[in-house]
Amino acid sequence: MDEIPRPRAWVVLKNQQLKPGQYCSFYYKKDNLLRTYEFLVNPMPNESLWVIPTEVLEDVVLPPKGRRNARRPRKEKLKPASEKEYKRAFSCSVCGQGGHNRKTCRNQPK
Repeated sequence: MDEIPRPRAWVVLKNQQLKPGQYCSFYYKKDNLLRTYEFLVNPMPNESLWVIPTEVLEDVVLPPKGRRNARRPRKEKLKPASEKEYKRAFSCSVCGQGGHNRKTCRNQPK
């Protein structure tokens, strides 16, 4: 779908009196698409007639060991404690003590 103009682009090309077909990939043009199905495709023979090499038959393919989480994946990876950013300790602009701000300061001058 990367090489087919989007519907909006198609409208813009039409308004500019340009041929949208010129902006399509060679593979999506009608004559090439029809040429793809020009030859007959023979169906696979019966499974009992297949010739399979012994090394392929001897290979054992196991499912993955891990199990996927049922919940939605995280948007960001967790950072180790050494990389965590600590929140800045705030202090009051009136008295300079920490733990509260200007609005909740009990040491305000009267």
